[in-house]
Amino acid sequence: MADEFSDSPNTETEVIPLAEPKRQRAPRRSKEAIAAALAAKKSKTARKPRDTSAGDTLKAANKVPADRTSAKSAQQKAAKVTLAMDEFADLIALEAENQKLRRSLAEKLRAENADLRKKLGLA
Repeated sequence: MADEFSDSPNTETEVIPLAEPKRQRAPRRSKEAIAAALAAKKSKTARKPRDTSAGDTLKAANKVPADRTSAKSAQQKAAKVTLAMDEFADLIALEAENQKLRRSLAEKLRAENADLRKKLGLA
């Protein structure tokens, strides 16, 4: 029995794997370096001007007058604004209806609670 509970250290050694060291992040870049990188990226992605000598007449014929496009965009913006106003008005009406329904429900529940108290003899 004394052999079972010996105070001597375990003769078997376990191999414990070492944890990998954490990767360190690169230092933060300054605002100037970020701005320079963005400028370089934009200059790489910028389009090259096309040779338009042959297609000038076709483009001029297919162009829509500027006043026509601005009128269309103004109409579209006005339509969006009116839709937004209509939706806003609908939401206000729904909120008012919700308030009425909540009040009526509260009154109904109070009446039901009073009735139940009378039946139980608590009131």
